[in-house]
Amino acid sequence: MVENVRGTFSALLHRRPRVTALLLLAFISLAVSVVSFLPGGSSASHPTRAVHTEIRTVEAVPPHSAAPAAPVAVTASPLASTSTTPTPTPTPTPTMTTPTMTTPTRVVTATVAMPVQPSIATLVAEVEAAGIEPGSNWSWSMGDTATHCGVITGAGTGCTFGAAGLEQTVFAGSPTLTLVAHELANAETQNDAVPDLLNEVAAVAGTTSWSQTDAVASCLVAHFMGFQDAAAGTWQCSSTLASFVAANIHDTLSTVVAVAPR
Repeated sequence: MVENVRGTFSALLHRRPRVTALLLLAFISLAVSVVSFLPGGSSASHPTRAVHTEIRTVEAVPPHSAAPAAPVAVTASPLASTSTTPTPTPTPTPTMTTPTMTTPTRVVTATVAMPVQPSIATLVAEVEAAGIEPGSNWSWSMGDTATHCGVITGAGTGCTFGAAGLEQTVFAGSPTLTLVAHELANAETQNDAVPDLLNEVAAVAGTTSWSQTDAVASCLVAHFMGFQDAAAGTWQCSSTLASFVAANIHDTLSTVVAVAPR
């Protein structure tokens, strides 16, 4: 048997000297350990030292041949926390406004024709055409009536003055047909009326007329124009007296034949 071991050892030494040396060292270490545990060995005089032999086996894994490591499942421990879910803000829905088509209302404005006041010349011509005769030398103009007749109030005023046959009338403001007719009748009365006619008419009018001339002039307007002028007080000449005045206005005698009706 010893020969077999020796032959084997000799063969290993020649074939693999490195491996044989390692085996030899391992064998010597084992022999020393066995001797130290025998009775009467060196352990009687020396304390026993425990020899710890650790054999680590490392298996070499050839590259690109190792199986991939199994994935490790990591479980996250839920942390105790208060979860707040934000409330979504509602998106406002746009309001669709349909424009209202408004049909424009056609406004028809009625044009009211304002009465146009005729010119004084037109009024004068109308009065003369009706039959009132202020005289061939009579004239009229626009001016200040207060110069010869004092202050007269109203939107339109008139003043007749002058000697017989040279009467003049001044108008101010916007005289009406009634005023123009009265002033032309005043001019005719001053130019033609005899004193007896003035006195008889004044006796009837009394204090309702501003003067004898105005009283006779109102009778002429009532007869030729057909209306009461009310231009010199509140005097209202009757149609009978108005006709009497018109028939006697051009008398040349100082007295009238007939008596003025009352």
